[in-house]
Formats: sequence, C-alpha cells, structure tokens
Amino acid sequence: MPAASATSSSSAAYKPADANGKAQNVPVPVMPELAKENSKAGLEAFIGYWFQLLSYAYETGDVAKAKELSRETCLLCSDLLSGVSTNYTEGRWLVGGQYATPVIDVLWEPNATTQSAKVQVLQQEIRYVNVDGSFGRDPTAATNDAAAFFGVFVDGAWFAADLGVIR
Repeated sequence: MPAASATSSSSAAYKPADANGKAQNVPVPVMPELAKENSKAGLEAFIGYWFQLLSYAYETGDVAKAKELSRETCLLCSDLLSGVSTNYTEGRWLVGGQYATPVIDVLWEPNATTQSAKVQVLQQEIRYVNVDGSFGRDPTAATNDAAAFFGVFVDGAWFAADLGVIR
C-alpha cells in the first residue's frame, strides 16, 4: 500500500492487528491541503484521503471522520462504515481490510454540481477476530475492483456523495 500522509499522537510504534490483538498506534490520516481545493487535482487528493480514512476505520473501528465526509446519499459508504462498526462490537476486531487506490481518474466537468472519478480500489483480505482471538467467520478475500466515486464540493469541502463498484 502506498505510504499515506499521516501523523500519530503517540511516539509508540505502529503494530498492525493480528489474532493476538487490535492494531495499536495507527497513524491518523491527515488531509492534504490539495484535497481542500475545488479542482480536478483537489478531488483526486480527496478521494485518496477518503480511502485512507476508510483503511483507518478498518484498522481501528473509528468510522467518525469517514462518516463525516460521506453524504447520506452514499449508501455503499454507509454500508461499509456500518459493517466496520458492527465488527468492532463486543470486543471484536478486524485484521486486514486496508485500501489502496493506485489509479484515480477524475472525469472533471466544469460547472457540474457533482464530479465523478473512476478509481482502482485494492482491498486486503479481511479476517474477523473474536474477543478470545478465535476467528469469527471465514475471511473475505482481497479485492481489486474498479469503482465509480462521486464527489460534491459544498461549503469549501469535498464529500463522498456516492460510490459503487463498476461491473
């Protein structure tokens, strides 16, 4: 996975999740300044950042920032974030599931309210771990999908308005 712009509030070393415990000291993604611009490059930077937030959610169970930057119109966004939250209840956690977006092709339309992009979305295998360290269900295989991402720029910020897998 490409290196993400991130910072951690602790000097302790990052430790990914495994069957022995949850991820520790996961760097919190930091929004690049470019992602704050209403431009083709700004949307591209935002999409990369949004998927970093989704990866962070899979590692930590913290869906707050990804949810904040996703509109209610994005049903897949809601489903993904709800699924993550569910898998972090009752002491459970996830291993894997991080995203990478090696290709983001913004289809910029001047003066359009909603902008779209085609995104190559890679996701690592996901393993579901119970509080006792046992696996709760069969793993979800790694994926390499094409996605349609729709963004809206409202009040000086980008939001995920819709997301779907291109079949």
